[in-house]
Amino acid sequence: MKKTLMSLMAALVAVAVLAGASLAQAPAAPAPAKAAAVKTITGEFVAMDKTAKTVTVKYLVDKKPTQMTLGVDDTMLTALAQFKAGDQVKVTYEEMGGKFIAKTIAKA
Repeated sequence: MKKTLMSLMAALVAVAVLAGASLAQAPAAPAPAKAAAVKTITGEFVAMDKTAKTVTVKYLVDKKPTQMTLGVDDTMLTALAQFKAGDQVKVTYEEMGGKFIAKTIAKA
């Protein structure tokens, strides 16, 4: 009886040690950052600021006019020279770090 009790205790200790070891594994790596969702709006070209490298577009949200200022790169600034205030445009953009970054801007 004493041997059975000692064997049972040894088995319980072994299970506890193995369970503890499996719980003490290194934490899982954090999930990779989710890719920014690409969104599209259609609206009116308002202005371009070459110094700030931004473009402003006016569009409707729930039938209310809203303006959005988007960051653009140098290549896009050159291409946007053809636009003038009032032109209808289609803008594809991403939100990154709280800023809107234009991916494409084309006449609608």
